Amino acid sequence: MQDLDISNIHLLLVEDNPDYLELLKEELDDFGYQHIETATNPDEAKEKLNQHLFEVIVADMRLDGDSNGGFVVFDEVQKRNITAAVIILTANDTVKDCRHAFKLGAGDYISKNMQGNVFEILHDSIQESITYLNRWGNRKDEMWLKENKAVLLAQYHNQYVAVINNQVIESAETEEALKKRIRERKFPLFLPVIQKIEAETPPPPSITDLRQQEESDTLEFKSTLQWDVKKSRKNEELRFEVLGTIIGFMNHEGGTLLIGVQDDHSVLGLEPDLNLLGQSKNIDDFQQLLNNLISDRIGTAFAPLIKIRFEKVEDKEICAIDVKRAAEPVFLDAQEGKQRVKKFYIRQGNTTRLLNVEEMHHYTRLNWK
Repeated sequence: MQDLDISNIHLLLVEDNPDYLELLKEELDDFGYQHIETATNPDEAKEKLNQHLFEVIVADMRLDGDSNGGFVVFDEVQKRNITAAVIILTANDTVKDCRHAFKLGAGDYISKNMQGNVFEILHDSIQESITYLNRWGNRKDEMWLKENKAVLLAQYHNQYVAVINNQVIESAETEEALKKRIRERKFPLFLPVIQKIEAETPPPPSITDLRQQEESDTLEFKSTLQWDVKKSRKNEELRFEVLGTIIGFMNHEGGTLLIGVQDDHSVLGLEPDLNLLGQSKNIDDFQQLLNNLISDRIGTAFAPLIKIRFEKVEDKEICAIDVKRAAEPVFLDAQEGKQRVKKFYIRQGNTTRLLNVEEMHHYTRLNWK
Protein backbone atom coordinates (compact mmCIF):
# COMPACT_ATOMS: atom_id res chain seq x y z
CA MET A 1 0.00 0.00 0.00
CA GLN A 2 1.31 3.44 -0.92
CA ASP A 3 2.01 5.58 2.15
CA LEU A 4 -0.30 8.52 2.78
CA ASP A 5 0.72 11.95 3.91
CA ILE A 6 0.13 11.31 7.61
CA SER A 7 1.41 14.64 8.90
CA ASN A 8 -2.14 15.94 9.45
CA ILE A 9 -3.68 12.77 10.90
CA HIS A 10 -4.91 13.21 14.48
CA LEU A 11 -4.51 10.21 16.80
CA LEU A 12 -5.71 9.44 20.32
CA LEU A 13 -3.78 6.69 22.12
CA VAL A 14 -5.52 5.16 25.14
CA GLU A 15 -3.15 2.92 27.15
CA ASP A 16 -2.88 2.41 30.94
CA ASN A 17 0.74 1.20 30.92
CA PRO A 18 2.81 4.43 30.92
CA ASP A 19 5.98 2.72 29.63
CA TYR A 20 4.17 1.07 26.74
CA LEU A 21 2.27 4.30 26.03
CA GLU A 22 5.54 6.22 25.79
CA LEU A 23 7.05 3.56 23.52
CA LEU A 24 3.95 3.55 21.33
CA LYS A 25 4.03 7.34 20.99
CA GLU A 26 7.75 7.33 20.14
CA GLU A 27 7.26 4.68 17.45
CA LEU A 28 4.38 6.57 15.86
CA ASP A 29 6.40 9.80 16.06
CA ASP A 30 9.11 8.05 14.06
CA PHE A 31 6.59 7.11 11.37
CA GLY A 32 5.77 10.81 10.97
CA TYR A 33 2.56 11.35 12.96
CA GLN A 34 2.62 14.89 14.29
CA HIS A 35 -0.73 15.17 16.11
CA ILE A 36 -0.88 12.61 18.93
CA GLU A 37 -2.87 12.91 22.14
CA THR A 38 -2.73 10.33 24.93
CA ALA A 39 -4.95 9.08 27.76
CA THR A 40 -4.37 6.41 30.43
CA ASN A 41 -8.00 5.62 31.35
CA PRO A 42 -11.53 6.00 29.99
CA ASP A 43 -12.19 9.25 31.88
CA GLU A 44 -9.08 10.89 30.42
CA ALA A 45 -10.09 9.58 27.00
CA LYS A 46 -13.54 11.17 27.35
CA GLU A 47 -11.92 14.48 28.28
CA LYS A 48 -9.66 14.30 25.22
CA LEU A 49 -12.72 13.64 23.06
CA ASN A 50 -14.25 16.82 24.49
CA GLN A 51 -11.17 18.83 23.54
CA HIS A 52 -10.08 17.48 20.15
CA LEU A 53 -11.17 15.82 16.92
CA PHE A 54 -9.51 12.54 15.95
CA GLU A 55 -9.54 10.40 12.84
CA VAL A 56 -8.18 7.33 14.63
CA ILE A 57 -8.46 6.17 18.24
CA VAL A 58 -6.12 3.38 19.34
CA ALA A 59 -7.40 1.86 22.60
CA ASP A 60 -6.06 -0.86 24.88
CA MET A 61 -8.57 -3.51 25.91
CA ARG A 62 -7.73 -3.61 29.63
CA LEU A 63 -7.70 -0.17 31.29
CA ASP A 64 -7.23 0.34 35.04
CA GLY A 65 -7.99 -3.31 35.64
CA ASP A 66 -11.21 -3.18 33.59
CA SER A 67 -11.04 -6.02 31.06
CA ASN A 68 -13.59 -4.18 28.90
CA GLY A 69 -11.89 -0.79 29.11
CA GLY A 70 -11.42 -0.56 25.35
CA PHE A 71 -15.14 -1.10 24.82
CA VAL A 72 -15.89 1.71 27.27
CA VAL A 73 -14.00 4.06 24.93
CA PHE A 74 -15.69 2.45 21.92
CA ASP A 75 -19.14 2.96 23.47
CA GLU A 76 -18.33 6.63 24.11
CA VAL A 77 -17.33 7.12 20.48
CA GLN A 78 -20.58 5.59 19.27
CA LYS A 79 -22.74 7.43 21.82
CA ARG A 80 -21.34 10.77 20.65
CA ASN A 81 -21.65 9.72 17.01
CA ILE A 82 -17.96 10.53 16.56
CA THR A 83 -16.47 10.15 13.10
CA ALA A 84 -13.34 8.13 13.87
CA ALA A 85 -11.87 4.71 13.29
CA VAL A 86 -11.32 2.75 16.51
CA ILE A 87 -8.45 0.26 16.57
CA ILE A 88 -8.17 -2.11 19.53
CA LEU A 89 -4.54 -2.80 20.53
CA THR A 90 -4.40 -5.33 23.36
CA ALA A 91 -2.22 -7.93 25.06
CA ASN A 92 -5.37 -9.67 26.35
CA ASP A 93 -6.78 -10.65 22.99
CA THR A 94 -9.59 -13.19 22.85
CA VAL A 95 -11.73 -14.48 20.01
CA LYS A 96 -14.86 -13.30 21.85
CA ASP A 97 -13.56 -9.72 22.20
CA CYS A 98 -12.32 -9.72 18.61
CA ARG A 99 -15.76 -10.74 17.28
CA HIS A 100 -17.46 -8.17 19.51
CA ALA A 101 -15.10 -5.38 18.36
CA PHE A 102 -15.74 -6.04 14.68
CA LYS A 103 -19.50 -6.23 15.26
CA LEU A 104 -19.27 -2.74 16.75
CA GLY A 105 -17.41 -1.55 13.65
CA ALA A 106 -13.79 -1.57 14.78
CA GLY A 107 -11.23 -0.56 12.19
CA ASP A 108 -8.96 -3.36 13.42
CA TYR A 109 -8.19 -5.64 16.36
CA ILE A 110 -4.45 -6.08 16.92
CA SER A 111 -2.71 -8.29 19.47
CA LYS A 112 0.43 -6.91 21.09
CA ASN A 113 1.66 -10.50 21.20
CA MET A 114 1.44 -11.22 17.49
CA GLN A 115 4.53 -12.06 15.44
CA GLY A 116 6.27 -9.28 13.54
CA ASN A 117 6.60 -5.59 14.25
CA VAL A 118 3.35 -4.64 15.96
CA PHE A 119 4.01 -0.94 15.43
CA GLU A 120 4.38 -1.37 11.68
CA ILE A 121 1.17 -3.41 11.64
CA LEU A 122 -0.57 -0.63 13.57
CA HIS A 123 0.85 2.00 11.17
CA ASP A 124 -0.54 0.05 8.18
CA SER A 125 -3.90 -0.30 9.92
CA ILE A 126 -4.10 3.44 10.58
CA GLN A 127 -3.38 4.17 6.91
CA GLU A 128 -6.03 1.68 5.81
CA SER A 129 -8.57 3.35 8.12
CA ILE A 130 -7.73 6.80 6.75
CA THR A 131 -7.91 5.54 3.17
CA TYR A 132 -11.37 4.17 3.88
CA LEU A 133 -12.54 7.44 5.45
CA ASN A 134 -11.09 9.45 2.59
CA ARG A 135 -12.70 7.29 -0.06
CA TRP A 136 -16.09 6.52 1.41
CA GLY A 137 -16.65 9.41 3.78
CA ASN A 138 -18.86 9.12 6.81
CA ARG A 139 -22.36 7.80 6.30
CA LYS A 140 -23.67 9.17 9.61
CA ASP A 141 -22.65 12.73 8.76
CA GLU A 142 -23.89 12.35 5.19
CA MET A 143 -27.28 11.16 6.46
CA TRP A 144 -27.36 14.03 8.98
CA LEU A 145 -26.77 16.51 6.15
CA LYS A 146 -29.60 14.98 4.16
CA GLU A 147 -32.03 14.90 7.09
CA ASN A 148 -31.29 18.50 8.08
CA LYS A 149 -31.23 19.98 4.56
CA ALA A 150 -34.09 22.43 5.16
CA VAL A 151 -32.52 23.88 8.32
CA LEU A 152 -29.08 24.11 6.72
CA LEU A 153 -30.49 25.85 3.62
CA ALA A 154 -31.85 28.65 5.79
CA GLN A 155 -28.43 29.33 7.31
CA TYR A 156 -25.87 28.21 4.71
CA HIS A 157 -27.57 28.61 1.33
CA ASN A 158 -25.04 28.29 -1.53
CA GLN A 159 -22.16 27.91 0.93
CA TYR A 160 -19.82 24.98 1.47
CA VAL A 161 -19.97 23.42 4.92
CA ALA A 162 -17.71 20.97 6.74
CA VAL A 163 -19.51 18.55 9.05
CA ILE A 164 -17.99 16.39 11.77
CA ASN A 165 -19.95 14.43 14.36
CA ASN A 166 -23.30 15.77 13.13
CA GLN A 167 -22.39 19.44 13.45
CA VAL A 168 -21.15 22.14 11.11
CA ILE A 169 -17.61 23.05 12.16
CA GLU A 170 -16.90 25.61 9.41
CA SER A 171 -18.41 27.19 6.29
CA ALA A 172 -17.18 29.27 3.34
CA GLU A 173 -18.21 30.54 -0.09
CA THR A 174 -15.91 28.11 -1.93
CA GLU A 175 -14.56 24.64 -1.23
CA GLU A 176 -10.98 25.93 -1.46
CA ALA A 177 -11.66 28.65 1.12
CA LEU A 178 -13.34 26.11 3.39
CA LYS A 179 -10.36 23.75 3.32
CA LYS A 180 -8.07 26.68 4.04
CA ARG A 181 -10.10 27.54 7.15
CA ILE A 182 -10.02 23.89 8.25
CA ARG A 183 -6.23 23.90 7.97
CA GLU A 184 -5.97 27.21 9.83
CA ARG A 185 -8.06 25.83 12.69
CA LYS A 186 -5.94 22.66 12.61
CA PHE A 187 -8.91 20.40 12.05
CA PRO A 188 -8.18 17.02 10.42
CA LEU A 189 -8.63 17.31 6.65
CA PHE A 190 -9.54 13.63 6.24
CA LEU A 191 -12.41 13.81 8.69
CA PRO A 192 -15.07 16.33 7.58
CA VAL A 193 -17.84 15.66 5.12
CA ILE A 194 -17.72 18.69 2.82
CA GLN A 195 -20.83 19.61 0.88
CA LYS A 196 -22.35 22.61 -0.85
CA ILE A 197 -25.73 23.51 0.62
CA GLU A 198 -28.01 24.34 -2.28
CA ALA A 199 -31.62 23.72 -3.13
CA GLU A 200 -32.24 20.79 -5.39
CA THR A 201 -33.12 21.95 -8.89
CA PRO A 202 -36.23 20.18 -10.18
CA PRO A 203 -35.89 18.68 -13.65
CA PRO A 204 -37.06 21.05 -16.40
CA PRO A 205 -40.45 20.35 -17.99
CA SER A 206 -40.36 18.17 -21.06
CA ILE A 207 -40.25 19.78 -24.48
CA THR A 208 -43.51 17.95 -25.29
CA ASP A 209 -45.23 19.68 -22.38
CA LEU A 210 -43.68 23.09 -23.12
CA ARG A 211 -44.81 22.94 -26.72
CA GLN A 212 -48.44 22.71 -25.54
CA GLN A 213 -48.13 25.94 -23.53
CA GLU A 214 -48.61 29.47 -24.78
CA GLU A 215 -45.61 31.76 -25.31
CA SER A 216 -44.96 33.98 -22.30
CA ASP A 217 -42.26 36.01 -20.60
CA THR A 218 -40.50 32.70 -19.83
CA LEU A 219 -41.29 30.70 -22.98
CA GLU A 220 -40.57 31.42 -26.66
CA PHE A 221 -40.89 29.41 -29.89
CA LYS A 222 -38.56 29.79 -32.87
CA SER A 223 -39.10 27.87 -36.10
CA THR A 224 -35.38 27.69 -36.91
CA LEU A 225 -31.94 28.94 -35.96
CA GLN A 226 -30.82 30.15 -39.41
CA TRP A 227 -33.12 28.70 -42.09
CA ASP A 228 -35.49 31.33 -43.49
CA VAL A 229 -38.79 29.48 -43.91
CA LYS A 230 -40.42 32.26 -45.94
CA LYS A 231 -37.53 32.72 -48.39
CA SER A 232 -36.39 29.05 -48.37
CA ARG A 233 -32.74 29.93 -47.86
CA LYS A 234 -30.09 30.37 -45.19
CA ASN A 235 -30.42 33.63 -43.25
CA GLU A 236 -27.77 34.19 -40.56
CA GLU A 237 -29.64 37.26 -39.29
CA LEU A 238 -32.11 34.85 -37.69
CA ARG A 239 -29.33 33.74 -35.34
CA PHE A 240 -29.49 37.11 -33.64
CA GLU A 241 -33.21 36.69 -32.96
CA VAL A 242 -32.38 33.49 -31.08
CA LEU A 243 -29.48 35.12 -29.23
CA GLY A 244 -31.59 38.18 -28.43
CA THR A 245 -34.25 35.96 -26.87
CA ILE A 246 -31.64 34.16 -24.75
CA ILE A 247 -30.34 37.51 -23.50
CA GLY A 248 -33.90 38.70 -22.89
CA PHE A 249 -34.41 35.71 -20.57
CA MET A 250 -31.08 36.35 -18.81
CA ASN A 251 -32.01 39.99 -18.21
CA HIS A 252 -35.47 39.03 -16.93
CA GLU A 253 -36.37 35.94 -14.89
CA GLY A 254 -34.93 33.20 -17.08
CA GLY A 255 -36.93 31.01 -19.43
CA THR A 256 -36.86 28.41 -22.18
CA LEU A 257 -36.52 28.86 -25.93
CA LEU A 258 -37.71 26.06 -28.22
CA ILE A 259 -36.16 25.82 -31.69
CA GLY A 260 -38.10 23.77 -34.22
CA VAL A 261 -41.57 24.78 -32.99
CA GLN A 262 -43.64 27.33 -34.91
CA ASP A 263 -45.85 30.05 -33.43
CA ASP A 264 -48.97 27.91 -33.93
CA HIS A 265 -47.33 25.10 -31.85
CA SER A 266 -46.81 22.91 -34.92
CA VAL A 267 -43.56 20.95 -35.09
CA LEU A 268 -41.11 21.88 -37.83
CA GLY A 269 -38.12 20.16 -36.26
CA LEU A 270 -34.42 20.87 -36.74
CA GLU A 271 -34.11 19.27 -40.16
CA PRO A 272 -33.96 22.61 -42.09
CA ASP A 273 -31.12 23.81 -39.86
CA LEU A 274 -29.33 20.44 -39.87
CA ASN A 275 -29.32 20.43 -43.68
CA LEU A 276 -27.21 23.60 -43.58
CA LEU A 277 -24.45 21.89 -41.60
CA GLY A 278 -23.08 19.80 -44.44
CA GLN A 279 -22.89 16.06 -44.81
CA SER A 280 -22.79 15.23 -41.09
CA LYS A 281 -26.13 16.93 -40.31
CA ASN A 282 -26.10 15.79 -36.69
CA ILE A 283 -27.30 17.17 -33.38
CA ASP A 284 -23.76 17.48 -32.01
CA ASP A 285 -22.78 19.90 -34.77
CA PHE A 286 -25.95 21.90 -34.20
CA GLN A 287 -25.20 22.17 -30.49
CA GLN A 288 -21.59 23.14 -31.20
CA LEU A 289 -22.79 25.94 -33.49
CA LEU A 290 -25.07 27.21 -30.72
CA ASN A 291 -22.27 27.04 -28.14
CA ASN A 292 -19.93 28.96 -30.45
CA LEU A 293 -22.53 31.65 -31.06
CA ILE A 294 -23.18 32.00 -27.32
CA SER A 295 -19.48 32.25 -26.50
CA ASP A 296 -18.75 34.70 -29.33
CA ARG A 297 -21.80 36.95 -29.09
CA ILE A 298 -22.88 36.71 -25.44
CA GLY A 299 -19.72 35.65 -23.64
CA THR A 300 -18.20 32.45 -22.28
CA ALA A 301 -18.66 33.71 -18.71
CA PHE A 302 -22.45 33.41 -19.12
CA ALA A 303 -22.39 29.91 -20.64
CA PRO A 304 -23.06 28.17 -17.27
CA LEU A 305 -26.45 29.90 -17.19
CA ILE A 306 -27.48 28.20 -20.42
CA LYS A 307 -28.35 24.52 -20.88
CA ILE A 308 -29.09 22.99 -24.28
CA ARG A 309 -31.14 19.80 -24.56
CA PHE A 310 -32.98 17.87 -27.27
CA GLU A 311 -36.13 15.78 -27.50
CA LYS A 312 -38.06 14.08 -30.27
CA VAL A 313 -41.61 15.33 -30.78
CA GLU A 314 -43.74 13.75 -33.50
CA ASP A 315 -40.56 11.96 -34.59
CA LYS A 316 -38.76 15.27 -35.17
CA GLU A 317 -35.85 16.68 -33.15
CA ILE A 318 -36.59 19.80 -31.13
CA CYS A 319 -34.00 21.89 -29.27
CA ALA A 320 -34.71 23.49 -25.90
CA ILE A 321 -32.43 26.18 -24.49
CA ASP A 322 -33.02 26.61 -20.75
CA VAL A 323 -31.77 29.97 -19.49
CA LYS A 324 -31.25 31.25 -15.94
CA ARG A 325 -31.41 34.87 -14.84
CA ALA A 326 -28.02 36.61 -14.79
CA ALA A 327 -26.63 38.38 -11.74
CA GLU A 328 -25.67 41.36 -13.91
CA PRO A 329 -26.84 42.92 -17.20
CA VAL A 330 -26.06 40.88 -20.33
CA PHE A 331 -25.48 42.36 -23.80
CA LEU A 332 -25.50 40.98 -27.32
CA ASP A 333 -22.36 41.64 -29.32
CA ALA A 334 -24.06 42.40 -32.63
CA GLN A 335 -22.73 43.33 -36.05
CA GLU A 336 -23.68 46.61 -37.72
CA GLY A 337 -21.77 47.05 -40.93
CA LYS A 338 -18.11 46.60 -40.12
CA GLN A 339 -18.54 47.36 -36.45
CA ARG A 340 -19.71 45.40 -33.47
CA VAL A 341 -22.14 47.10 -31.13
CA LYS A 342 -23.64 46.14 -27.77
CA LYS A 343 -27.39 45.60 -27.66
CA PHE A 344 -29.56 45.11 -24.60
CA TYR A 345 -32.70 42.93 -24.71
CA ILE A 346 -35.41 42.14 -22.17
CA ARG A 347 -38.56 40.03 -22.13
CA GLN A 348 -41.87 41.86 -22.08
CA GLY A 349 -44.81 39.53 -22.05
CA ASN A 350 -44.32 37.00 -24.86
CA THR A 351 -41.93 39.20 -26.87
CA THR A 352 -38.27 40.15 -26.72
CA ARG A 353 -37.62 43.91 -26.77
CA LEU A 354 -34.48 45.83 -27.69
CA LEU A 355 -34.07 48.80 -25.34
CA ASN A 356 -32.50 52.12 -26.19
CA VAL A 357 -29.85 53.68 -23.95
CA GLU A 358 -32.28 55.58 -21.74
CA GLU A 359 -34.59 52.59 -21.30
CA MET A 360 -31.62 50.36 -20.55
CA HIS A 361 -30.37 52.78 -17.89
CA HIS A 362 -33.70 52.77 -16.04
CA TYR A 363 -34.18 49.01 -16.40
CA THR A 364 -30.74 48.08 -15.06
CA ARG A 365 -31.04 50.57 -12.18
CA LEU A 366 -34.37 49.04 -11.14
CA ASN A 367 -33.42 45.38 -11.61
CA TRP A 368 -29.80 45.20 -10.41
CA LYS A 369 -28.84 47.06 -7.26
